[in-house]
This record gives sequence, structure tokens and C-alpha cells, in this order.
Amino acid sequence: MSKNQLSAINTQEFENVFTQKELEVVVNSIAKGATNEELALFIQICKQNNLNPFKNHIYFIKYGNQMSIQVSVEGIQYLAQQREDYKGVTVQLVHENDDFEIGVDPETQELKIEKHTIKIPRGKVAASYAIAKREGYPDKVVVIEADEVEHLRTKSGSQWKTYYNDMFKKHVLKRALKLQFGIDVDDATGAQEDTVDPYQPRERKDITPDSFDEPRLGEMVDEEDQLKEAWDGINQKVKQSSLDKKIVTDLVKENFNKKPADLTLSQVTGLSKLVDLKINDASKKAEAIEMEFDFQEGQLD
Repeated sequence: MSKNQLSAINTQEFENVFTQKELEVVVNSIAKGATNEELALFIQICKQNNLNPFKNHIYFIKYGNQMSIQVSVEGIQYLAQQREDYKGVTVQLVHENDDFEIGVDPETQELKIEKHTIKIPRGKVAASYAIAKREGYPDKVVVIEADEVEHLRTKSGSQWKTYYNDMFKKHVLKRALKLQFGIDVDDATGAQEDTVDPYQPRERKDITPDSFDEPRLGEMVDEEDQLKEAWDGINQKVKQSSLDKKIVTDLVKENFNKKPADLTLSQVTGLSKLVDLKINDASKKAEAIEMEFDFQEGQLD
């Protein structure tokens, strides 16, 4: 988005949300491709819910003309942790060889984990559960069987295929926190949302069992496609800048201690921001050298 496009937005309204430098990163990286109205909406949602895109609490996603604002698991957990009655959350995977029993509390009629012991070898993942604790309230237990998320694991290009265990735990964790604390974030999707059938789980929908009766938080995103797009964006930035290609490898090693191919989507998003900062720093140094050179030439005249 150009500076001319940004000028239509009253940036003073967002002074207590982002600094001018942070706002530039939001415009040019985090919410790249957003219209003025979409950008204003994204920043307003961040402000109203105290969510920080620089900490991967919330994402702006654009598919052609369709906009989606998605709150991450980290964002939901952050909102829960800000509450005085937050007493923690536990999330576990249940494997087919584990001893696992679920009961129902006779007083609260809530699910409760009666027994979970681990046996080695554990076998395949059979389920996942999360327990969200809140002072003055009964624990909320969410249990999801592997069959219920099979469509996500087998979806072409899905992060579930590569990081199944982690994605499964995040999925159940998010639901337990929302169920316990009634977190209803004012996120949004674009005008084309009504063209997507909400009953087709393969259409990038975050499907919540009807028994939970909780609001959906935007659309499940094909993270594999996002990962490729994020890397393409980084490579394009470096190519158009004066930076050495080695800078990306160095940043990955310094900040994540991983191989570039092993980075998650949130880490690649963070890497893109670090590259932006390096490009900005290099640009400022180049401007300083040019000014010094011009000054010296002026002295010679």
C-alpha cells in the first residue's frame, strides 16, 4: 500500500495502538494489500481487543478481494491470561495405548478426566483434550477424537499434515479457553464470506461442534499456502533491496536456532518483520552516507 493510500486514514486515531514505525510495518507487511477500510478495521479490532499482531495474536489474511481477520490460539490464550480469574489451562494428546477414562461430574454435569496414564509404546494419536480452569467456576473439559479432525489432517497442503500433533493440541486448547471464558472476539471476514458454505469443513472453516455453541473466529487458513507466500515475500524483499541473501540465513540462526525449512508460519511472519527492519536500517545508512557525500562535495565547491 502506498503512502498516498495510507494518507486517507487518520493515523492519530491509532497513536495509542501503534507507533508510526510499527504502523508502517503493519501497512507494508502484516496487512499488506489491505484497502484503507480494511486496514482501519484491522487496527480497530487490535485496539478494542488489546491484541498485538507483532506477537502473532491476530492475523490479516487476503485472498484476492476477500479479507479475513483471524485471532490465533496465542491471541485467545493471551486474552484469557489477562483475566484475574484465569487459573491456567492443560492440553494433552491421548494415544491408543494410553489408559484414558472420561467421567461426568454429578454436581456440575461437566466432563472430567478420571484417568490418564501413559504406556510405551503409545501408539497412534486417538484424541486430544484440554482443561481450562477459572476461579469460581467448574473446569471446562473439551475432548476431541482424532476422527473429528481427520479432514484437516488429510487436506492437501495443510499444516495439519506436517505438524499434526501441535495443530491438534492448539485446536482443542482454543475451544476450551473460549468455552470457559466466553471469549467473543470482534474479528471479521470480507464481503464474500456468505459465498462459502459454512457446512463444508473443507472450505477453510473453523468448525466447532454444535454442542459447544460458540462463535466461529473467521476461517481456517491453508497455512501451507501462507507459508509459501510468506517465503516468496521475503525473497522478493531481499532481491529488491541492497541486502546480501545471506542475511536471511543469519537472521534465522540468530533468532530461531533452526533451519529455514523448519520454521513455522508464525516464525516466518516474524522473520519477514525482521527483514523489514534490516532493510529500513540499510536504507537509513545509505541515506546518511549520501548526505555526507553531498556535504563534502559542497565543501569542495
